[in-house]
Amino acid sequence: MPKTQLKKLKINKFRALNNVDIEFGTHVTVICGKNGTSKSSILGIAAQIFSFEQDYTTDTPLQFQTIAGGKFKSLPKEHFRFSDQFDVPGSLDVGVELFDGYTNSNATAELELSKRGKGARPVVRKNSTATESNKSRNFTHPVIFLSLKRLLPIAERDYAVSNFAYLNKNKQRFINLTNELLNKTSSAATSTAGSIHSAVAHADNYDQDSVSAGEDNAGQIMLALMSFRKLKEENSANYKGGLLLIDEADAGLFPAAQKKLVEILNRECQDLDLQVVMTSHSPTLIEYTFEQSQKFRKRFKTIYLSDTYGGVQSMHDMSWAKINADLHTKTIASSIDVSLPLVNVYFEDQEGCDFFNALMYRHPAKKYITPLNEVSLGCSNYIQLAQRGVPEFSQKSIICLDADVDAGKIKKLHTIALLPGALPPDQLLFEYLFNLPASHEIWTNPPQITRPVFTAAASDLISELSISTATIDVKTLVETYRAGDDAKKKKLREFFKSFYKSPDIQSFLAQKKANYHPWRSWIQANETLKVQFCLQIVAKLKKIMSDGFSVDSSKLNVFDGM
Repeated sequence: MPKTQLKKLKINKFRALNNVDIEFGTHVTVICGKNGTSKSSILGIAAQIFSFEQDYTTDTPLQFQTIAGGKFKSLPKEHFRFSDQFDVPGSLDVGVELFDGYTNSNATAELELSKRGKGARPVVRKNSTATESNKSRNFTHPVIFLSLKRLLPIAERDYAVSNFAYLNKNKQRFINLTNELLNKTSSAATSTAGSIHSAVAHADNYDQDSVSAGEDNAGQIMLALMSFRKLKEENSANYKGGLLLIDEADAGLFPAAQKKLVEILNRECQDLDLQVVMTSHSPTLIEYTFEQSQKFRKRFKTIYLSDTYGGVQSMHDMSWAKINADLHTKTIASSIDVSLPLVNVYFEDQEGCDFFNALMYRHPAKKYITPLNEVSLGCSNYIQLAQRGVPEFSQKSIICLDADVDAGKIKKLHTIALLPGALPPDQLLFEYLFNLPASHEIWTNPPQITRPVFTAAASDLISELSISTATIDVKTLVETYRAGDDAKKKKLREFFKSFYKSPDIQSFLAQKKANYHPWRSWIQANETLKVQFCLQIVAKLKKIMSDGFSVDSSKLNVFDGM
């Protein structure tokens, strides 16, 4: 069934807003900004586009009510106080883009300010879904607006215990939602009426008269969500979703509850076809919503309203670090000591791990890596784990495979990196050392692994490959030797491993100085390949931390320039 979705407001002018575009997420949108940047005005504008009194496609009156008996509609007086001097006809000009569930089509309209009696009133014009005689009607869509009025202290309210029939029937759902949000174990719930209609979950040893402001705010938000559930149940044949607007959604909620609120809203949006737009000043809520927007770009939006560069501008999908820097007029710190998760790196064998460590020697990104040399699986096993979507291998780690892997098999697997060169590490090292002349500096190493000592350690391999030339091309030698014989493939692999693990070669690899260390000597001779590999690893680290660990992109600027 199609659902109505608000897509975009183009605010040509209204108070501090001039030529400002606001694009909404399909589920949760958070609007933040300095005081006076008209955050709450945007909620009011969104509310004024809709009413829920008539289904114009069937010319049927709609008489559904919220749990507390109210209308699914927000009046101008609930979020605007118009100035007789400044809020005059022509001072409000807003273009509207949405998808209309009732006509199952994209729709447009304009919102402007009209003079009605002694005061001003927002009026929809040019409704593209309406008949020619009724272009000034609102779009049909249920709205609940939770204004700052809901935060009026209990002690100052006209306040009395009430009885909401739907809530009584579904009290446990309300309690469960509130407990989930606040991480409590409340066992009872009470609804109240008066200047504000509300409901709160509480324990047996206290009641509605002694709940905190946060509990009361939580109760009103959950009551709104359940009102949309009530509407969906009562209007199941023609339900098109709803719009929930919340001013200062984080009020009275501790940080963990603010994150949980975003999670609950996202889930309820999915289940009830809702769209939630809220304002907030909370770093926790803003940052968490931004992190979600990096994973689910259509569902979540963060919009920051800034007047730093003159008139108010809307900046979409901004992290809290960037917002905070603008709020405090400062640059964003980029510290190498920023706290980031460690990313595991897996290898096919010890040879690959040794090569990797040499390539990343003293590289600043290495502090964010845990090479796991004690874990080794076959190339095909790693690829299969990544393809099957096992999180550790498809999202949260780097798999470093030998260079001879078929690139086509790993094309879409972003966690896999290939070591440089065209050969497996043991073959690459053998070829490099064999081709070095006896006069090369590396053969003057302290343990005296001279070229004759090297060839003695590799004698079995040299004999097996029938090497009789001064220099070699290992790839050609191997292809000629194997010639499609699977038994020879396994046999030759064991020869190379035996060479690599021989005591003399291991002693060689234990050297500290770069000019005596086989791998670091290879790297000095192949600096371009080393740089390309390190850039590949840094790029994968950033993507894994962003996608696999939901790290804010502003924290990943520590990798810039690495």
